[in-house]
Amino acid sequence: MMDDLDEELPVLSFNGPGDYRIRVHARGRDTAVDVTPEQVTESYLVQAWPASSQDVTVLRQRDSYGRSHRAH
Repeated sequence: MMDDLDEELPVLSFNGPGDYRIRVHARGRDTAVDVTPEQVTESYLVQAWPASSQDVTVLRQRDSYGRSHRAH
C-alpha cells in the first residue's frame, strides 16, 4: 500500500515511544473511484498527539467507496 509515494511520510511519534491517538480525515474518495485521474482528487489530513490508549471512535463514514470495503 502506498508504495508509489513521491516523498517520505512524516514521523508521527514526535514525542518518542509511547501511546498516541491518530485522527484521519479524507476528502474526495468518491470522485474518481474506477479511473486513474490525471489530477489529484483525494486529500487527507492526519493528526497525531500523545495520549493514552483508548477504543477506536468513528466520527463519520460517508463515502460510498469506503462503505463498499467496510461491508466485506
